[in-house]
Amino acid sequence: MRLDSLTDYTVVAVKGIYYLPEESDATASPEAIELIFKESGSLDLTCGTDWTLRIEKGDWPELPKWCYPPDEWAYRDVPALSSETLGKINAVEKQLNEYGDLVQVELQFEGGSRIVAASGESLTVTFISADKG
Repeated sequence: MRLDSLTDYTVVAVKGIYYLPEESDATASPEAIELIFKESGSLDLTCGTDWTLRIEKGDWPELPKWCYPPDEWAYRDVPALSSETLGKINAVEKQLNEYGDLVQVELQFEGGSRIVAASGESLTVTFISADKG
């Protein structure tokens, strides 16, 4: 799925994909997030080993194939997003590095909420609520 085709999709849930051996670390962040769509299907956002942002078709409720061994991975709520209703994606903004590789995406939702996913050593997910934006 292409990023520019996400407009008008409705996000009904966002799940973090966590590596369980790291979960005891209070600062552990998700290795990826999965956007689950009302229209069917899902989309994964994760970091590549080259620190670029990877966009992959999701298999909700199945974990991505790269989650190996599967018993050491799990979906969890993303604390900042767990109670938030996001709705329809109105706009997608991409940020590229100096080589033209995708390193950040901002999803803007009707109502004004935003999710920013940025690559690096680990995935950084920022939620901006409509009332804070």
